[in-house]
Amino acid sequence: MDTLTTSLDDAAPESWTDFARGEHVTLQHPAGMRLCGVLDMRTDDASVLWIQLHDGGGRRLVHRADGYHLSRG
Repeated sequence: MDTLTTSLDDAAPESWTDFARGEHVTLQHPAGMRLCGVLDMRTDDASVLWIQLHDGGGRRLVHRADGYHLSRG
């Protein structure tokens, strides 16, 4: 098994459907990467999010299987 492959349950235990456009969110990866910004858009099944990063970091696409934990704030 590839070390980058994770199950959806391990990647994000909470439901990403609970988050709405315009919310301030933080995505934390187990490897230490942290993304903070505003939820710009998500797919209907909430498997993909687009985050407008703070501090002029641009817009970032994150898939649920990427391993990030999503939280508010």
